[in-house]
Amino acid sequence: GGQALQATAWASPGTDVFQAFTQHIGAQIGKDKQEFAIADSCTVYFYQLWNKKARPEVERIHYSPFFRTGLDLDCVRLFPEGLDQAREAFGNSQQLLSLSLTFYQMALVGDGDDNQEYSAHEIHDLLEAFRLPFQEGQPLGGYMNALTGLFDSIRRDVQFKYLMEGMQVLMNKGYRFSEADQRALNQELN
Repeated sequence: GGQALQATAWASPGTDVFQAFTQHIGAQIGKDKQEFAIADSCTVYFYQLWNKKARPEVERIHYSPFFRTGLDLDCVRLFPEGLDQAREAFGNSQQLLSLSLTFYQMALVGDGDDNQEYSAHEIHDLLEAFRLPFQEGQPLGGYMNALTGLFDSIRRDVQFKYLMEGMQVLMNKGYRFSEADQRALNQELN
């Protein structure tokens, strides 16, 4: 009977909400990491190109950059305005990656007992931290769109202050960033 109980627990609405919410953020983190790596690689490429042009050409050396992304990047096509455009993209992508990772951390903190499932109480606290409504008795799955929408709007408007204020509300209620949360965050980082 233990396996049947586990299967039921895994399919609970609170687990579905937690999994879908963290996967939604995780998918964006993956995109953010790629954008950051591209901007980083192309910034390095343009710096090296610029430094090469600045030196007198004694011998012609063919330069073929190796990118940490493992992607074959056409930096000149991606950033036709060159170094300044790549540096701006680097700064923006770094900021968005940081925001997504911080939001992921908040989503983990919101699972107060680290069981990879949101209880009605945890969803209530998460929503309340960001001044969003919670209706007692509404099916937990109904809050999925509210949570993913919260992430999408905070990210779109780069609202670090709002995110940190919400995290502080959770901390004030006794939620903490645990060792289990750190392990989950480390998995997203790698």
